[in-house]
Amino acid sequence: MMETARQALAVLVGERWRYAGRACDLVWLGFGPDVEVNDHRGGTREVAEYSLHLQCSWQVFAGEKRVTGSGDVYLPPRGWSGDGNFDWDVQGANRFDVWAAGLVTFLADEEIVVMSVEISERGDLTVFLSDGLRIEAPRENTDAEDWRFFRPGTDSDHVVMPPD
Repeated sequence: MMETARQALAVLVGERWRYAGRACDLVWLGFGPDVEVNDHRGGTREVAEYSLHLQCSWQVFAGEKRVTGSGDVYLPPRGWSGDGNFDWDVQGANRFDVWAAGLVTFLADEEIVVMSVEISERGDLTVFLSDGLRIEAPRENTDAEDWRFFRPGTDSDHVVMPPD
């Protein structure tokens, strides 16, 4: 299974990182050129050709400095005064959402590309990017899948790191 996953994710090498976002605590990362896909409302939308969904712990590093990670989904943005109620699941309300919005702007101007992808024998995923960036998603072996890689809008198989 790991070799199949390695071969599937090898297509990311040389592809541009386009965006990051989330639904609840599932984080998605888009790579490659924009493609048009059908949406669930009968229309179309543009997405990156390749999608990586993370439901395990994950972190983004710039060199050895942690930039963001899965725990940021549950934290208020830096500088939050504490006034009012904080609801992490409201889009735009948490620390990750603020970072992801800034990332989209950054990635529009900077060409950050995948340099290599490593998958360990236990399923830990590391995506090495240009400019010293990397995404780490160590496998957790919980009841839920840890990560999923696929091409949105196609009938191609999904590569899933399932629970043990």
